[in-house]
Amino acid sequence: MSRSVSSIKYINASDLLLWIKQGSTVPIQEPFQVIDVRGSDHIGGHIINSWNYPYKKLKEYEYDNNSVYLKQLKTNLLKKLKEFKEKEQNLGDNVNDIKINCVFHCALSQQRGPSSAMMFLRSLGDADLDKFRILILGGGFNNWQSVYGLDSNLTQDYEPSLWK
Repeated sequence: MSRSVSSIKYINASDLLLWIKQGSTVPIQEPFQVIDVRGSDHIGGHIINSWNYPYKKLKEYEYDNNSVYLKQLKTNLLKKLKEFKEKEQNLGDNVNDIKINCVFHCALSQQRGPSSAMMFLRSLGDADLDKFRILILGGGFNNWQSVYGLDSNLTQDYEPSLWK
């Protein structure tokens, strides 16, 4: 994988729904993690089992090229990848090809989500590039909540009155 914007793909809400129901990516079974980069607008709901890493904190990387928050995110993602590989021992030799799919999003996935995805990609060392697949949720949480907001199996802590 290169560190260019062309390395980052979009995923739509319906495909992410399949991943959530399956517990892994489809059709290739790989782990995934939704990373919500909203800050104060994180209230009102979030995608089930997503991690909240506010853009403002991730952005520290731009200034010191050594963001503790980005390192923490990478460490947690690599831990999740390792746990998945240990659980899926039936993969045999293919286990080394498994990547963790990181789905970044903000409210609309037009600014903070894509910027965070790019920051994360650029923060990876050469040895780690092939361990990650980086995606952006098209339409962000605004689109997600309009389709799946009322489903508590898909959206946690949803507050419909905030979205009217």
